[in-house]
Amino acid sequence: MPKNKKANPIQMMLIDPATPIEQRLELLKGVVNNPSEEGKFILMTLLEGLAAMEGEALHAEKSRQLSELIRQMLEGPLRHATFIEMMSPNGSPAKHALVVLDDGVMAYTVVPDEKLAESLRQGDRVVLEGKGRALLYRAPSGIKVGEEAQLERRVDNRHITVTFRGNERCVFLASQTLMDKLNDGQAGPGTPVVVNARQYFAFDALPREDGLSHYKFLVREPVPNVTPEKDIGDPPKIIEELSDLIRLEMTRPEIRRRYALRKSVMRLLTGASGAGKSLAVQAVWRRMYEIMSEVTGVPMEQLPPRVFRLRLSQILSMWLGESDKNLDRFFTEVEQLADEPFTAPDGRLHKLPLLVIMEEIDALAKARGHEPIHDRILNTALERFDPTRPELKDKLIVYVATTNEAQQVDRAFLRRAGGTIEQFGRLKRKAFLAVLQKHIARLPVVSNNGCTQEQVRLKVVSDLAAWLFSPNGADHGLVELTYAGSTTPVTKYRRDFLTGALVDRAVQQAANEASKAEARGTDRPGVSLELLIRAFDEQIRSTVDLLSEFNASHYVDLPDGVRVANLRRLPQPALQPQEFQRS
Repeated sequence: MPKNKKANPIQMMLIDPATPIEQRLELLKGVVNNPSEEGKFILMTLLEGLAAMEGEALHAEKSRQLSELIRQMLEGPLRHATFIEMMSPNGSPAKHALVVLDDGVMAYTVVPDEKLAESLRQGDRVVLEGKGRALLYRAPSGIKVGEEAQLERRVDNRHITVTFRGNERCVFLASQTLMDKLNDGQAGPGTPVVVNARQYFAFDALPREDGLSHYKFLVREPVPNVTPEKDIGDPPKIIEELSDLIRLEMTRPEIRRRYALRKSVMRLLTGASGAGKSLAVQAVWRRMYEIMSEVTGVPMEQLPPRVFRLRLSQILSMWLGESDKNLDRFFTEVEQLADEPFTAPDGRLHKLPLLVIMEEIDALAKARGHEPIHDRILNTALERFDPTRPELKDKLIVYVATTNEAQQVDRAFLRRAGGTIEQFGRLKRKAFLAVLQKHIARLPVVSNNGCTQEQVRLKVVSDLAAWLFSPNGADHGLVELTYAGSTTPVTKYRRDFLTGALVDRAVQQAANEASKAEARGTDRPGVSLELLIRAFDEQIRSTVDLLSEFNASHYVDLPDGVRVANLRRLPQPALQPQEFQRS
């Protein structure tokens, strides 16, 4: 009703609910049939009032429907998405968000809450109504699950390039959280990041792993209890050589620098299987820890791990390019740990040495030209092994590689080894005595005329060595080899097949027979000379059974450059003469 007009009595009666309905109907008929200005004014006022009442009811109904819809959205099924940016389609005042669903599909959805719309940042995880029609709220933060990739470079303020396994490069959207870390210098090229490949989104940078846990190839085993003087019959000179090098570098490095000697060294151990290469490596390992303990004043068991072991099985991968990457990571880990200082209890900082063990290096560094995969791996190894690299200048790293087939190792790799190759052969008499004494030192032996166990052991060792090494003994030879270009056969005796591994197997066989005899109730328990002779004879004969003209060099030492043209096995007695004697 206009403010300058007052309601007349007829209007008041029409809208007064106390007036009987019949009376109001008659009044309304009169107003409708009254063509005067006053009648028109009364009708217009009534219609305007009805319209206002209808608008209020419609607004209330719409508000109720909207509230019910929001309630159904919140209580119904929901779905996750990742927020990208706010949009205003065609200038519309409605708030729309561009999101990417977990299946990788992009969608536009309404954001009913204006404050929520203003607070969203790229990469926020959000919750949508089940059909994706509305963005309801931000998901809980701190959820970092997905694939791990490596950050390569920043493209712009929204995009980065990442690398996956196999070196596939992809451009991803980066969350604002990740971009903030890039801006603050908390992340950079090489940083591992959590990504969702289906959404093409990188969410956050992974923190650096604590301690040594991120070193994949670091050995975390106890220090071997191997003493060269006690456990190796004839210790090779390389053990003392590397021990002296480590000691000098940790105590008086200026002497080696004065002679322009490099800190990092490499040695190649080659020889027959079972000849003692692994024992020598373990002895170097033990000596290194003894020297570190002596210099730092820290017990060996409290020193940190300082040994890496490389095996081909850890490097090869079915993914193209992954094998090269694994090998590169191996050397990167070695060089990183070599740079980390160690603080001794007295506060002094030490750069501790590293021992890098590369077993069966012929499998990794075989001569090129056979398989492309191995060629790429070898090229990576040669690049990282280059002793002139600046990265190795101040790092005390001892590389020790082993192989049974030195002739199969690539020549360029041998040059990287500095030409220093330690040859392991069969046991000579002195070495054999030491190894045998070590193996039977704690075994019970058959008593002999009241002698002590130690006296009997010494006699058994002496008699067994006499049988094997005496020029005029009972061993008349096992096999004759005729070299190409010669007509004179060369006889190979049992002593020519002796290795540390063979001695171990023979003693184990004799001890097993002695234990079974004692279990049966023998009146002379213990290991006897007869049991040892029989065990050594069987172990050596089984080796000779494997001989051929083509593999003889694998089982006996041959002169350099010779080739076996003919092989003849010699007849053997059923029993050795010593087996008839009583020890």
